[in-house]
Amino acid sequence: MKQKIKYAVEHGIQNALQLFRLLPLKNQVNFIAFSGRQYSDSPRRISEELLKTHPEIQQIWAFNEPEKFRFLEEKGIKVVKYKSLEYLYYVMTSRVYVDNAEFWSILKFRPEQMVLETWHGGGAYKRVGGHRIDVNAREQQHAVEKMNKITLFLSSSKAFTKYVIRDAYQYRGEVLECGLPRNDELLDPAPATEIREKLGIPEHAKVLLYAPTFRKSHTLDLYDVDFARLKASLESRFGGEWIILLRMHYYLSDRVSSIDLPFVRDVTSYPDMQELLIASDVLLTDYSSCMWDFSLMHRPCFLYARDIAAYRGERDFYTPIESWPFPLASDNDELASVIADFDENTYCAAVDRHHADLGSTESGTAAKQCAERIAAFLK
Repeated sequence: MKQKIKYAVEHGIQNALQLFRLLPLKNQVNFIAFSGRQYSDSPRRISEELLKTHPEIQQIWAFNEPEKFRFLEEKGIKVVKYKSLEYLYYVMTSRVYVDNAEFWSILKFRPEQMVLETWHGGGAYKRVGGHRIDVNAREQQHAVEKMNKITLFLSSSKAFTKYVIRDAYQYRGEVLECGLPRNDELLDPAPATEIREKLGIPEHAKVLLYAPTFRKSHTLDLYDVDFARLKASLESRFGGEWIILLRMHYYLSDRVSSIDLPFVRDVTSYPDMQELLIASDVLLTDYSSCMWDFSLMHRPCFLYARDIAAYRGERDFYTPIESWPFPLASDNDELASVIADFDENTYCAAVDRHHADLGSTESGTAAKQCAERIAAFLK
């Protein structure tokens, strides 16, 4: 019975897509971020830039829980439910579609549409798409086929263009090497006073953000940071009083409550990662590409990774993790040691070399460039 219902739904969707493709295209832009979970990342920055410079262009945003984002309607933005019939209608009749992840595979765009892919990671670290060891050939090919529906792909670096866009996804379309719109603000960050107030962080406190990447295990076993010792290490090396912000992958959001320390705050559900980066003095991660974003501010970033060998076998990296400029620790003893030995001048020089080695294309004007490309396309 379930199979019959599923088939009927899919058949209905296909029929709707065919019908909507017959309708005329409109000068409007359809946005989505992280498969409808957030109003954030590069799509948000492009959207905001369009609101400033081209308010006449109609925008549509898709969310899993649209009722949480009705505030956007006050700005003239249409809010729809992701994967609804209304969503399909707007996707198929908008001349521009903007996404930051692998989009719904059922979508079949028209040649007259611009499909702008911003992606959600910078630099070139863990393998993705057709390069992933942990997915089968069919899944790899599926990812490649989806990405070749794109008409314009953004890139944060020459290495990302080569390894991810051209090799992993075998994409042969146009690449705009302007950096990520979400990172424009990190090249010249404004004071984080308002962000820190929203987070309830005292003015005098210093902040470490712990933001590890996703693991298939869906457990906290690999994230066994000794937060009390980490706080002491930070205070010993950098001085001041420290607060630790904890941002786990959303798959683990229901497990974070097990960490009950007065100086650790759960920001897993905070809606915008870039704001958290700007508000932080130090970043602790493992293989997440947020290290690339954070490095644009030249603030200290440390890596805590217990499972390097296993991760290499499961997914692997584009460049050796030992070549990255971020001090690396595999246990709490090493983490305390690399923090104690941290030298700012050595670190900043290593970050600059890293940006040069990967061929950074971060411009600080990515959102503006994308908005102008969209506006010109619509004209």
